[in-house]
Amino acid sequence: MTALGLEYEAVRAYLGERDFVRHETGTVFEVGTLAGTAWRTALAEVGEGNDSAAVVTEQARQLFSPRALLFVGVAGALKDDLALGDVVVATRVHSVHGGKDTPEGFLARPEGWAGSHELVQSAKHALRGQSWHTESAPGDTDGQRHPRVHFKPVAAGDVVLNSATSVLRQQLRTHYNDAVAIEMESAGMAHAAQIGRIEALTIRGISDMADGNKYAEADTEHQPRAAAHAAAAAVAVIRHLPPPQALSAPLSRAPLPSSDRDDLPGSLRSGTPLSLRHLLSCFAEAPLPLYVLSPAAISAVGIPELSADRVAVELGEFTVEPVTVSGEPGEPRVPCIRVGAAAPVDPACETPDERARLCTYAGALLDHAVAAPPNDSGLPLLTPHVLALLWRRDGDPARCVTAARRVRDAYLARGRYEEGLPLAVQLVMSGQGDLKDDLVLGRLHSGRGDFGEAEVVLRRVLATAEKDAAEHGLSLVGRTGPSMRDVLTNDAEGPFTRDLSQTQCDVLGFAARVQHALGNALYGLRRYPESERLLHAAVGLLWRTQGAEHPGRLLAQMHRAQAVARQHRWEEALGLVHDVIPWAGRLRLDQDSPETDALIRLAHAEVTAEIVASRQRGDKQRTRGVGMFPAPVVKWLGRTVTPTRPDRLTWADVRSLCDDAIRACERAFGSAHPRTTEARAVRGRASEGMGG
Repeated sequence: MTALGLEYEAVRAYLGERDFVRHETGTVFEVGTLAGTAWRTALAEVGEGNDSAAVVTEQARQLFSPRALLFVGVAGALKDDLALGDVVVATRVHSVHGGKDTPEGFLARPEGWAGSHELVQSAKHALRGQSWHTESAPGDTDGQRHPRVHFKPVAAGDVVLNSATSVLRQQLRTHYNDAVAIEMESAGMAHAAQIGRIEALTIRGISDMADGNKYAEADTEHQPRAAAHAAAAAVAVIRHLPPPQALSAPLSRAPLPSSDRDDLPGSLRSGTPLSLRHLLSCFAEAPLPLYVLSPAAISAVGIPELSADRVAVELGEFTVEPVTVSGEPGEPRVPCIRVGAAAPVDPACETPDERARLCTYAGALLDHAVAAPPNDSGLPLLTPHVLALLWRRDGDPARCVTAARRVRDAYLARGRYEEGLPLAVQLVMSGQGDLKDDLVLGRLHSGRGDFGEAEVVLRRVLATAEKDAAEHGLSLVGRTGPSMRDVLTNDAEGPFTRDLSQTQCDVLGFAARVQHALGNALYGLRRYPESERLLHAAVGLLWRTQGAEHPGRLLAQMHRAQAVARQHRWEEALGLVHDVIPWAGRLRLDQDSPETDALIRLAHAEVTAEIVASRQRGDKQRTRGVGMFPAPVVKWLGRTVTPTRPDRLTWADVRSLCDDAIRACERAFGSAHPRTTEARAVRGRASEGMGG
């Protein structure tokens, strides 16, 4: 990853056989080979700033599940013993903007991430002496051809430092005194890499001294040279990594490559060249879509033993037949290979390492296929193969886990909970998942109506989230939203994160998602008071960390209104509804977040239907006191400030809201989605209430 165009070009000069891979958001990665190594290298220009670096790091993880991630570029020096053109390999990245500004001065709240131990060790071996930098860089003279390499911490913040006496310079000197350079992207990259469990390292060339003498003419001279030195160092590190066949072993345990190491071997232990038949032996005994093994797919994932021409020839030897998922006429037909008949190979001819390598390739091919399947019909055809690799647990599991998550999430988004559940269960049982996978498992159980199973899973996740919060000095017990002082002394819309680090915000945000999911499961079990308490806590956490206008807060608030309405506190429920509706309209959720907009409209219709039905049954409205106000005062306030009163609602109102919800659900999810079906069912109740 690079920030600037000149940094990008410095790395790109080393890549051969280049091609482009585009993330679904539009980010473009250039993928190519690197002379002297069997690794394929993906290159991206992310722009300046930690936020963009973090976003593109996650996109790279989704697309490639990279074995290593390097941020390569230029930086300003903070120490006098660094010279222009020197290279800094970051042993640690400091995020410099964490702190509190008080009358007593700036109180630092340091947050940082260590550089990958394996990559730092590889860099120390690769960059010894001067042999790693054999080519002249722009601006090099005879005395500058061999820059020094410093293994030291760097500082990263969203600011360009060009002063030897500024407040920021003094803060760095006081609170981050071990940092030798400053730049603008590595904190975002390092944080996202830590969350995504990617081995990451920052390599920077010194282009200025950050002392007030940085100007455009100097940048024109020194930045290309610094970028070229950093690129050469990064390439040397990649060339020093163990080759891809050692993926199943930690980098630090793999033998260091010698100068005369060949590329990946092109045959298995039996002497038979690697073929598609060997790869097919890793998949399930089920039809495999042909596009999984296309020459373009083989090239994109990087299998050096198989050329595009050879793949095309071997594919011609297989029997291809169109397959549909259910066999129903009119369904899309996908060209497939019958794996069992196409892959008669002897597993005894493979060593465990060779088998692991084959499964790693198979997982990469499935991940590539799932990232952009031709249509929904391809998902069920890919599912058995993803499950087969999860069960085998051979090779590097990262690509297979990524593919499994893609398929599972696609099923969840489409409301196909029954099909997504086996993948979610296997991800959790494989030991390769994380708490987010447990959360999705709970949501899938809820989608199927297995609310008891969902509660068991989500209670466990919430307990872990509470423990994680406690380790970060936070509590999920009691008040979770902003205090009254926060509301009165700050912008009441929030967020209220001045005393929270980004990590603490992430911890609280995840806890809110778990509380929301568990609250919905308890609502399905008709345990409305418990559901309301959890949803209230989720609303508070989201208000505190994301602000009042966050779509997640609005949806949790609307689901809370449902739980309140079920307890016959109708005016209070309508008050919550009218907290949400103006925000949803002002934010244009129907355009920017159509799924959330549809769910809010559906919940609004269900709250109204519950109130009308309860009144029709003769149920008595309940009112509770809030804080210092007794119940009659709360009731009077509700009637005064709530635009819509329960006694004025009719089935005609319900049907009108249902019509809006049905249209929104069809746009967001499709006509066959369970949410759309649910909206139609509520409309049916309204029609019955109106007498037809």
